[in-house]
Amino acid sequence: MTGSALAIGGGGGIGGGSGWDPDDAPASCPTETPAMLPQGATEYYRDRPGVPNGEVEVVNIGGTFGGDRVHIYTPPGYSESNPEGFPVLYLSHGAGQDDSNWTSREEDWGGSADLILDNAIAEGRIDPMVVVMPDTSGCASGSPVTPGTSGGCVDLFKDTLMPYVESNYNVRTDRDNRAIAGLSQGGFVAFNVGLGNLDLFSHVFIYGSGWFSTSRSAFEREFESVLDDPETNSLLNAPIVMGAGYDDIAYSNTEATIEILNDYGVANLREEFEGEHDMDSFRRMLHLTLPMMFVNTQGCGS
Repeated sequence: MTGSALAIGGGGGIGGGSGWDPDDAPASCPTETPAMLPQGATEYYRDRPGVPNGEVEVVNIGGTFGGDRVHIYTPPGYSESNPEGFPVLYLSHGAGQDDSNWTSREEDWGGSADLILDNAIAEGRIDPMVVVMPDTSGCASGSPVTPGTSGGCVDLFKDTLMPYVESNYNVRTDRDNRAIAGLSQGGFVAFNVGLGNLDLFSHVFIYGSGWFSTSRSAFEREFESVLDDPETNSLLNAPIVMGAGYDDIAYSNTEATIEILNDYGVANLREEFEGEHDMDSFRRMLHLTLPMMFVNTQGCGS
């Protein structure tokens, strides 16, 4: 069974602690995820004849995090002279991986993210975007980081990664055009960097991840200013999407984290599907969530 479900907290209003009512959200705010591809699907990440290919550049940006390399995808038709610029997705890997995994062609743990993007752009499912895939192995943390402070890769993004990307690539530099996503350990990066800094990011996507039982009370405590803020849903241009396969080792963590978001009325969508904690699931989650990025600037709150 594959399905998407709207996760709604108790109560009837919008904002901290009162539950999220999609009837009160702007019409452009998604209330369900697109259709999930079946387990084992492959066509969506194949290198199809006639589909224009973007480019993946491997750059060294310096800094003191897990590694100096960053893989950066620029879409077909990318131009430094485009006056509008491109929205940017920051995409993090899992534990034991690095910046190369999301674009690797390895079947087991290669993401082929560039091909997923090429095909989605060619099909008209998404508009072109730049995707930044950093090495977060040296800074990712399974512990929540208090919003507004450093740690958990926050300093990497703020001090090194984002300034480099915005100085060297034709990307839009407002929060409405920044999204963050991550698989497994990268989901913690997305929480700490994205949800913890909604002045910088407007979209947060979590693939096969969620706080461990030892960290959930800390998440509520450290993120209280975000969870209990009635403006949070207005800053989320799409609900937080959390997806995990039924056989994913992180499934229970995902469900427990969703319960916390529901308790505080933070807008989120839950995606449950046949799948495990593997790249087959994470590739499909990337494909599923791409169309939800950069399409709404009104927020999901009132």
